[in-house]
Amino acid sequence: MELIFDDRGMIIRRDNVSVLLISDLHLGFEEVISEEKGVHFPLQHVNILERIKTLVEKYDVQILYVMGDVKHTIMTDIPFNWDILPDFMSDLSNVVRTVVIPGNHDGDLEALLPRNVELADVRGVLIGKGEERVSLFHGHAWPAPNLLDASLFVMGHTHPSVSRFHTVSSSNTGRDNRRRYAGSVPVILHSKLDKDCVRRYLGMLEIPDDEYAKLVTLPSFNRIVTGIAVNSPNSKLPGPIFDNSCVNLFDSEVFSIDGLFLGSVGWLRERFNETIKSKPRGD
Repeated sequence: MELIFDDRGMIIRRDNVSVLLISDLHLGFEEVISEEKGVHFPLQHVNILERIKTLVEKYDVQILYVMGDVKHTIMTDIPFNWDILPDFMSDLSNVVRTVVIPGNHDGDLEALLPRNVELADVRGVLIGKGEERVSLFHGHAWPAPNLLDASLFVMGHTHPSVSRFHTVSSSNTGRDNRRRYAGSVPVILHSKLDKDCVRRYLGMLEIPDDEYAKLVTLPSFNRIVTGIAVNSPNSKLPGPIFDNSCVNLFDSEVFSIDGLFLGSVGWLRERFNETIKSKPRGD
């Protein structure tokens, strides 16, 4: 089994089959931002569809799993959802076989989906066979018990990112250089999942020699959705897996969206603290 990371997505290749995993499209997010903040972004659904097409063609993808939060508003009764989502999902299903695992923003999503888009259980799905089984779930709820048979888990929901800072020269004003927030970049987390921790919360028996699995957490596929900065000392990731310490976030490894290792969460938080506390010097 081969794992590939590209453009905020994850591709699983095995037995001449390629599966594409993406999460958190949050279609309609730009409409909400426009109404609430007066900040206007181009509609993202066209860009998202084109990026998915590119990945499908590049990796010869047979199945696409959208792992939750297809839409941004929890309820369906806004014009954007009815004007955009049915056609978007229809166009998507014409490109590749599409399966949606509902997220916490996907209330009444079924009403917006064409019949050829498969709607999976909200607690996730188990794909693959034998030692190459992979569990897919959104992350806002506990995974289904059968998902614990896998050694690799993939989720979304938390929108992991890393905050960046730049040193801004202010010599003309007679002041020391200042550090300024320079936005955030999406990242992918690789964590060690304590499956027995999950079993205890699901009321299941612990299984010796099957305690741990790898958990991959994907960022939002929507480029205008910001994330939770994992390098910020006080940040916490939502969802029962992280809330109940079934993952040690501090030890989790952080990768760029195309697979470059950036360091552990703990190491990045130490660098973040040093950056904030140190005083930039002018030349």
